[in-house]
Amino acid sequence: MLTRFVSARSFISLAAIATVAGLGHAQSFTEGFEPGPATVGTAAVPTNWTSVNDSPSGPGLNPDWQVRNDGAVFAAFSGTTYAFANYNSVVGASDISNYLMSPLVALSNGDTISFYTRTVTAPAFPDRLELVYNTTGSTLPADFTNVLLTVNPTLTTTGYPSVWTQFTATITGLSGPTAGRFAFHYNPANGGPTGTNSDYVGIDEVVYTNVGGATLATNTSLGQGCYGHYSSVYEAFVDPANFDLANSSIQLINTGTGYVLTTGGGFNPVGSLGTPTALALTDDSSITTGSFGIEVGSNCWIALGTGNSTDYAPDVAAMLNNPATGFYCWTDLNPSEPGSGQVQYEENGPLVQITFDGVYSWGGTSAADENHVQFQIDTSSGNVTIAWGTVSANANGFLVGYSPGGANADPGNADLSPVAAGSVVLEVGPVDILPMALDATTRPALGTNWNLQTSNGALFDVIVVGLVDPNIADLSFIGMPGCGIRATLDLIFNSSTATVPVPNVPSLVGIPLYANGASLAPAVNALELITSNGVQGTIGDV
Repeated sequence: MLTRFVSARSFISLAAIATVAGLGHAQSFTEGFEPGPATVGTAAVPTNWTSVNDSPSGPGLNPDWQVRNDGAVFAAFSGTTYAFANYNSVVGASDISNYLMSPLVALSNGDTISFYTRTVTAPAFPDRLELVYNTTGSTLPADFTNVLLTVNPTLTTTGYPSVWTQFTATITGLSGPTAGRFAFHYNPANGGPTGTNSDYVGIDEVVYTNVGGATLATNTSLGQGCYGHYSSVYEAFVDPANFDLANSSIQLINTGTGYVLTTGGGFNPVGSLGTPTALALTDDSSITTGSFGIEVGSNCWIALGTGNSTDYAPDVAAMLNNPATGFYCWTDLNPSEPGSGQVQYEENGPLVQITFDGVYSWGGTSAADENHVQFQIDTSSGNVTIAWGTVSANANGFLVGYSPGGANADPGNADLSPVAAGSVVLEVGPVDILPMALDATTRPALGTNWNLQTSNGALFDVIVVGLVDPNIADLSFIGMPGCGIRATLDLIFNSSTATVPVPNVPSLVGIPLYANGASLAPAVNALELITSNGVQGTIGDV
């Protein structure tokens, strides 16, 4: 049975805050897709936008909307970065249906959406783009049934502007403010590499202007729960300028059920273990080699089995779901570049040494493009050391880490430089044990319920809701090291679910509410409690 312990002061405080705060602000925004990828080129769209390829024949070689800041094809309208989609949304000849969906917004009549778009100069293949929206707030293509405008509806070679041109549309016909999304729908018929239509379109300087005054209720996760334990570990260096492991090493000591990560030995000279063999690796390739059948990828990884991704781009999701156990310094290398160093293999008894001996980053031409990385394996103990000499600042980023074969949970980005320096020791276990979590399953809009749900708890869960975030990251002082608290105890629900009614009082718009989960967990710490991440819900009128 759900029991609520409600403090009268919570409602008094809420009313007082409402008097001071007044009405919330309308949530207009501008999206220029800046600054784009850390290294010049292309990257995924911002995380608050969603790309969905709904083409009937399936996705192509460039299935998603992306952003670019390299000036290729044409320059951005403003800044350096813009979003784009092209004919490679599909394969062969097929209708294209590729959506770039906005963040959730509070739509009202009179709200406007403006953007700049263009195609290539003197296009030979016509393009088409729709601006659409939904009133469900979903990211399902079928829900975007409202068309605001269409650029080049009849698919002519002159109907889509070949210079940056602004378009503007206005929301009308709503019965009242509602949560929804708008989207750019790239939809040339008979497109694709062998189709008669579709080339390349860019979007820049998207401006959503909320003139209706509606404010979207939002949820934001705060901190993290305890005590998560993961089977994988990694650090992603999107910008190679931030790579701080050069001339250091990390040893993974096999415990039989996982690994302890600590500082390792030095970078050994090639040939110090045995007669080296240059592996016949080409761009984006792998090879099984040696007495122990180790798989070596040209993009700087090794695996204890086959089938791992040979893609050039370091990818956290791919690393965590590769079929074979892998050790990574994943970056885009090409040992077949003219002048590049090679990947050298040598072994002596149970010891194996694999050295990326000055291998060029893709497109490299000189010593500035060389990468010196070494994997040292003791097959008798299972210990593995990754050692670095110098690496190239011209790389496309690095993904350093370890993951066992199969599907693994994402532990989040770790800072491995203290491990390499010997000041921190990390441990990964045989299985993923997820930390306690709290999710908001609804948004705190006026006149609705704010619903909360815990997961990964232990014996008995509670949820607390308050008006203040104490922002205490470590409760060691009460016997809960590594656990935090992100809500005052104004309301307590002794259940894994909580329903918080939000009064239909306009003066509450903009007020934050805070929630945290906790669970009885015998023997984990002195207080025998664990806590979840926090959730901040900000009250809106939709």
